[in-house]
Amino acid sequence: MPAPGPLLLLRHGQSVLNAQDRFTGLLDPALSPIGEDEAARAGALLASSSFSPDIVYTSTLTRARDTARILLDVLGDPGIPVLAAWELNERSYGSLTGRARTELLSELGPEVFRFWRRSYYGAPPPMPWSQVAALRRSRAFAGLPPEAVQATESLCGVVKRVRIFWHQHLRPRIRAGEHVLVIGHGNSLRALCLVLDGLSHAEVESLNIPTGHPLAYRFTAGLMPVVRGGEYLNPLAARTAAALVAAAGGT
Repeated sequence: MPAPGPLLLLRHGQSVLNAQDRFTGLLDPALSPIGEDEAARAGALLASSSFSPDIVYTSTLTRARDTARILLDVLGDPGIPVLAAWELNERSYGSLTGRARTELLSELGPEVFRFWRRSYYGAPPPMPWSQVAALRRSRAFAGLPPEAVQATESLCGVVKRVRIFWHQHLRPRIRAGEHVLVIGHGNSLRALCLVLDGLSHAEVESLNIPTGHPLAYRFTAGLMPVVRGGEYLNPLAARTAAALVAAAGGT
């Protein structure tokens, strides 16, 4: 049996709504110019590392798919298969979707704001069903099962769908020795880190994953991470970026 392959996690490059500090959730904005640069730099990091993806999984959202496209252009290997999976989509932020974070912090106060934004079980009030229906008809969600668009969602709910995806799709490929790249979102990748590392609720609530910084996991024969928490390909830059995310209130 081959040695387990590595897994590389990448949060998509900055989107235009990230740049405006808004709750993006299931909205489908494009990458900002900074986000495009982040995707290209991530590709350059991969090109200079020993990681060469055999397959790429992305969410169904434009910001993740465009990050994959730019990254693979830098690698110069457009033939690598890219599979989109709704289980890797960002969390539904319910009625907070599209709202400015600073505005909501002032409106709600820090305790409620943090509970809805960062806690494991907290879910914001649901978005209107008319908005849910419109999202389900949009390009990013067309043809997907109804559960791909929730009126609201807790981090716990994201963990449930990501855990199933890990066992059904990622784990078998890694066990077979494949190099797997996953391009997702702040919350779907935090959820995957919880699954991989066995994080406590407190640990995952405090975890911040910056945009555009590849995070590599290598595994023992039993598919346990060799290094808990993985290793960023550019550790210093990633730590600095993660600290900025934390200072802004978290992923």
